[in-house]
Amino acid sequence: MSKKKLSPWNNNLKFIHSLKPETNFKSNEHPAKPDYSKPSNWAAFPGRDGFQNLSPDNSLSLDEKEFDVFFIHPTGYFEKNWNSPIDPTTAAFERTGSHLATQASAFSETCNVYAPYYRQATYFSFFNTDSNDGFDALDLAYKDLSDAFKIFLQEHNNGKPFFIAGHSQGALHGQRLINEFISQKDSCKNFIAAYLIGYILPTKHFDEMYPDLSISESNIDQQVIISWCTGIEGFRRNRAKSLFWTPDGWILEPMEQSLVCQNPFSWNDHLDWVDDPNNISIRLKSDKLSLADYYATKNTYSKLSIEAITGFSFEARISNTSMVETRGPLIEKIKRFSNEGDLHNFDISLFWGAIRKNVKERANAYAS
Repeated sequence: MSKKKLSPWNNNLKFIHSLKPETNFKSNEHPAKPDYSKPSNWAAFPGRDGFQNLSPDNSLSLDEKEFDVFFIHPTGYFEKNWNSPIDPTTAAFERTGSHLATQASAFSETCNVYAPYYRQATYFSFFNTDSNDGFDALDLAYKDLSDAFKIFLQEHNNGKPFFIAGHSQGALHGQRLINEFISQKDSCKNFIAAYLIGYILPTKHFDEMYPDLSISESNIDQQVIISWCTGIEGFRRNRAKSLFWTPDGWILEPMEQSLVCQNPFSWNDHLDWVDDPNNISIRLKSDKLSLADYYATKNTYSKLSIEAITGFSFEARISNTSMVETRGPLIEKIKRFSNEGDLHNFDISLFWGAIRKNVKERANAYAS
């Protein structure tokens, strides 16, 4: 099969249809349930070196830190089963490593990183609207994450202040996790902030889901949620809808409405263009892995590293459609990898340095 460069929100119907499982969810044979008492079921775990400790500029210590982050990786499973097995020989397993390298690494300077493997829902689940199979697959994935989070709180966190972070499918599950385990719960006293990037969070649902939390309005706000989706200047999602979880069940929500959205160069929702000359944008370096090959099923066991993108700048603003718009030389360079202007795959890597700095700022504000 030929390789296809696709965004997770791509409307390539042929590709999506090619991933449709051949049985319904209830008839499907589900992968083995992970046991989170075993460190082997954690993609990232404190004291163990891994891709989450990669950096383009600093050598990171494995010493224990004062803060934790519970990180939920995005979709890396593009096969015809409703949920992914946790199998080291697979491409999905390797993609999790690439997500640690380009996303979780932004938290490693300040935090101990806990990132569970989980039986992630296949990409097709987000487009399955004619049955409950996609919802069921996402529920199974979430059950793993809720089990992992319980272990995190009970056996590992030990009362340390913590962040929650996730991208795409990971952000969707993070929204639910905060509703069920943080908001109006004892654990909230140690919760600093959640970076739930690359998935819509409509403001009309916020107070119902998180009555004691806030939408972040500055770089040091506490007990807040932060979110954004990224596109080039003028990108629109005016006809697109997205699955969304509420305490009353799964619904479809328009992607263009009032959403939780902050500019990661200013950490507010102002509409003016802003740049950050100190931000570091990164890219993944690999000797064999091709992230553009969504048909790959086997682990290539590639060597991974990240490096700073130098010589190119860009600026960002919040659009009136609740997205982060971007423009400038770097955006011109990478927009050929976008899906008609959607920079979903770059939601975190574009702003990697700004996120790393902000995690430290919020942690210091909590400690002071």
